Amino acid sequence: MEFLCAAKEKKRSFRVFVAEGAPRYQGHALAKELVARGLQATLITDSAVFAMISRVNLVIVGAHAVMANGGVIAPVGLNMVALAAQRHAVPFVVLAGTHKSQVLCPLYPHNPEVLLNELKSPSELLDFGEFSDCMDFGSLLHVVNPAFDYVPPKLVSLFITDS
Repeated sequence: MEFLCAAKEKKRSFRVFVAEGAPRYQGHALAKELVARGLQATLITDSAVFAMISRVNLVIVGAHAVMANGGVIAPVGLNMVALAAQRHAVPFVVLAGTHKSQVLCPLYPHNPEVLLNELKSPSELLDFGEFSDCMDFGSLLHVVNPAFDYVPPKLVSLFITDS
């Protein structure tokens, strides 16, 4: 956030596109903070990333962890953003402190998207009152709410660290 404020002070002209970050909507809080600091922001739905990425010059994201192979464990949805960026030749930059660089041995080396994933409560996605009639049919409806995505190293253009 501070680097964006520093760019604004240097009279750089830019707009920050923020995906909403459903289901917890962290993007809403980020967009509010950007605007509160006097930065131009556009809030978009997560599903609009591919539609809007052609208007973007650079994607900058944070990471939960950086794998030894250069892959990234990041908030869910960022693999889709990285794929959209690659498709439209937009650089995908990962900001991560050196404390987030880890030599992790995947439990499932051929299926890294399940590595270290945390499943959040299904109640973040839906109100069970609205779907209670579906529950009468036994196990036909499954609700999965993963917290993280694995972004393979081939989708990352650049890492920026604190060292």
